[in-house]
Amino acid sequence: TKLIIAKQNLQIMENNMIEIFIGSDIDANYISSLLVENDIDCEIENALTQSLSAGWVNGSQYNSTSIYVNINDAKKARQIINEYLDNTNE
Repeated sequence: TKLIIAKQNLQIMENNMIEIFIGSDIDANYISSLLVENDIDCEIENALTQSLSAGWVNGSQYNSTSIYVNINDAKKARQIINEYLDNTNE
């Protein structure tokens, strides 16, 4: 099973970026390309890769990657992510 979470409770970071997705690296990279195609800038953060480069392991391959978007783009981004998730879970 793979873990995919489209975040409903949004936490605003200092730079107005919010974490909107947590899931696998593959899903996150595909979703980020969908967001960019829809003129939504995003940042990807992979906890597993970051921890490995620091010398320890944190996270797993299924829930290690987060996507952040600007708070102003959150609603549109959530719609795009939910549409993708609905189509992959059919």
